[in-house]
Amino acid sequence: MWPKIGVVPTYGLLCLVGAVVHFLIGRWAAKRTRLKRRVWIVAGVCYLLGMTLGARILYDLRHSLFDPSALLDSQYWARGGLWGGLLVYFALAVPLVLLLTRQRRAALDLVAVTIPIPWALTKLGCLSNGCCYGKPCSLPWAVTFPEGSRIAPAGVPLHPSQLYEIVLMAIILLAFIALRSPRWRGAKLLWFLVIYGLGRAATDLLRGDIDPVGAVGPLTLTQFICVIAAGAALVGLLLIRRAHTAALTKSAS
Repeated sequence: MWPKIGVVPTYGLLCLVGAVVHFLIGRWAAKRTRLKRRVWIVAGVCYLLGMTLGARILYDLRHSLFDPSALLDSQYWARGGLWGGLLVYFALAVPLVLLLTRQRRAALDLVAVTIPIPWALTKLGCLSNGCCYGKPCSLPWAVTFPEGSRIAPAGVPLHPSQLYEIVLMAIILLAFIALRSPRWRGAKLLWFLVIYGLGRAATDLLRGDIDPVGAVGPLTLTQFICVIAAGAALVGLLLIRRAHTAALTKSAS
């Protein structure tokens, strides 16, 4: 596609723009809920670290390639290899924002609502770079990468798996708009995990660059983590619904 804009790698540029957008959305969300500045700043730093350092370290650990000294080598970063950025983001951001404020529901919502647009930008970067490509297909919306493509096979119509994830982010945004009721305050992260977890597990069935390392039975490691996260989040949503129903029953009696 467009691996570079001039001499600047498109993927890196869009990831950087995504990190900036994360900060901006976090600031907006914090102002709406009167969260302190430190909450959205820490969440933004967690996203930046998760998408870069965290994703690189997880990729290397997964493939038994981790070498701390290599992290200071520019050629090491140029070779690419990222995995699990969102996983690192959640692992860092969720406990930290909960420690930084007593408005814990608002903080958890902030962690969730700041993801879709930056992640969509990252997936546009993947499309331009040819990574995260799909399986061959003959559908009208198939994408074909030109000769010289860095990663995806050239000249083969492929599922636009990167665009599928962007559509998934649009669905999540629509869900967030529909979840403006006070009943779901603090539950947006759970909804994100359910929708993205199940959606990502499904779209990965159409991926052509599946990494077998760490596979769990018929599931890839990514699919396994997504299904577990979605299941746990669904249990959380059911508990919230049960508590809400019990509260309504109690108030009516």
